[in-house]
Amino acid sequence: MIRWLILFFILSAFTFSQLSLTEVRNAYEKSVYNEQTAINLLANLKTSNSPTFIGYKGAVTIVMAKHVMSPYKKLNYFKTGKDVLEQAIQKEPLNVELRFIRFSIQCNSPKFLDYHSNINADKLLLLKEVKAIKDVDLKKRITKFLLNSSEVNSAEKETL
Repeated sequence: MIRWLILFFILSAFTFSQLSLTEVRNAYEKSVYNEQTAINLLANLKTSNSPTFIGYKGAVTIVMAKHVMSPYKKLNYFKTGKDVLEQAIQKEPLNVELRFIRFSIQCNSPKFLDYHSNINADKLLLLKEVKAIKDVDLKKRITKFLLNSSEVNSAEKETL
């Protein structure tokens, strides 16, 4: 009996320490402006096997480039995060959330980093799939981003 109680508490602690997808999304948005949030989110995503969470791990690693001064460290964070994000997308190429993450990063990446080659393909997928998304939170985030994106023309915005 005591063993079962101990096991229950250990499993409960592990389960409750995991972030929900909405919490990850919120923390990711905040991490752009707050280095400690980015560090904490990376720590929470460290052991995740979910392609979506791995994608967020890559995205937050890219965001860490904003929080360091050294050009070498900035480039290292960017390249590492890009590789992690691309690996997640390779696992689930039609995952709308992963494609949204990449689209948002590529739209905001400096041109000299040469990470813009998927903008059009990701945009087309997002425009096609956004209405079918059942996750209301994700749907709102994608729609808001597309409506504010200079990569989406006015005719495309009208379809949203």
